[in-house]
Amino acid sequence: MFKYIKSVLFTLTILTVVVNMSYAKNGKVLTLEKCIEMGLKNNSQFKIAASQVDRSGANVMGSYSSILPRIQTTFSSSRQKTGDATFLGDVLVGIDTTTGESIVDQRTITQEGSERNSHFAQISYTQTLFDFGRSWNSIKQAKASFEASSNSLTSARYDVYSNVKRRYFELLKATNLEREYKLAVDRSNKQLNRTQSMFEIGSVAKIDVYRSEVTLGTDEISYITQQNIVKIARANLNLVMGRDPDTPLQIVEAVVSTNPSKYPLQEALTIAEQNNPQLKRFENDMRSAEYGMKIAKSAYWPSFGVQATYSRNNSEFNRVYGGYDKNFSISLGGQVSFNIFNGFSDTAEVGRQSANHAIAKESWIDEKRRMNFNVKQALISMEAFHRISEINARNLRAAEEEYRLAQERYRVGAGTQLEVTEAQVSLTRARVTLVRAKYDAMISQAQLETAMGIIEQDNS
Repeated sequence: MFKYIKSVLFTLTILTVVVNMSYAKNGKVLTLEKCIEMGLKNNSQFKIAASQVDRSGANVMGSYSSILPRIQTTFSSSRQKTGDATFLGDVLVGIDTTTGESIVDQRTITQEGSERNSHFAQISYTQTLFDFGRSWNSIKQAKASFEASSNSLTSARYDVYSNVKRRYFELLKATNLEREYKLAVDRSNKQLNRTQSMFEIGSVAKIDVYRSEVTLGTDEISYITQQNIVKIARANLNLVMGRDPDTPLQIVEAVVSTNPSKYPLQEALTIAEQNNPQLKRFENDMRSAEYGMKIAKSAYWPSFGVQATYSRNNSEFNRVYGGYDKNFSISLGGQVSFNIFNGFSDTAEVGRQSANHAIAKESWIDEKRRMNFNVKQALISMEAFHRISEINARNLRAAEEEYRLAQERYRVGAGTQLEVTEAQVSLTRARVTLVRAKYDAMISQAQLETAMGIIEQDNS
């Protein structure tokens, strides 16, 4: 049943390859794999996702600061100099022999300037011992956010794969449809010339010439419209590859698989739930929000810690950095921090984190719903392609035969121009339907692979 349609597809593929060979000499022809590679290299969203993973990794490292000790050192050396000073002050001038009291008089005092050194060294140690899980939940939250960012990076890579592949097939579909409409224009042109010749010898009426002109004009409009669609499709592919939309671009024809999907619906949904990176991202977002709630609630409980400080201070350098049995001070202590009231800030934070968790959970549910829909839609579209292919194989044979017979009947005067026009329209429709179904199935296959998370397996 597929022999006829396979021969048509093979012919289309050969024609495209021959056309593209002229561009290959100038290095302008790109394969699908090369387009995906360029997309991964240039796509801005993929680059952003990669940077977000780096940022999340740094956040994980930083989250350990809440449980690890904090050790700080301070070293300073300075020299202080004061100039001569003159001021009015009380000066003892004698003692009252009767009362024994001091006799003081205000006089101008001059004090000489001075210079002195100051050296200081200190090392301190502080560590939180227990805070009712706040620190550990912060670490877990950071790890969950890192996993979510990693899933986002994988999802971004899958999006590049899917979008490039979709735009690639859309360009192929557009160029092949352009070719079909050009063939329709050629058929209409030949029919108009034939009708004009027949009118000139008086075998047909003038109205047949008019009808042929209308048919040709309609086909030319479709052809011009499709040319614009090709330009837009080429610009769209350049954009998802991270290039200027006006960059010259020619691509290689892709091989079409006429086999239906090997995955039953339920199996495809199960694989998608296990592998889909976007769904995993929402799962990790939900986990991160759950840890956020726990962190917020732990603010109601105290935290316990210890601290130790060793310091040295002297005007002599060698007495600070030598003779360690003298000139030092050691401080040891523990601390308990408990927030009694901070203007309902903790209560508000618990409310915010609870809302974040509810949002994350609902987002996960919605994403799972969308994923299931995408899988089902892709499978339905692929199944439709194969059904359409079977039907169109018969339609195309019938349309070509109808067109041949209509032309022959019209040539010998047994048929009408209307029959020829209808046969032309049927033939063009059958060929266009075949092209659309072919590339729409390939787009659906790419969407299915993305939703199921099996892209890397297929391209390894």
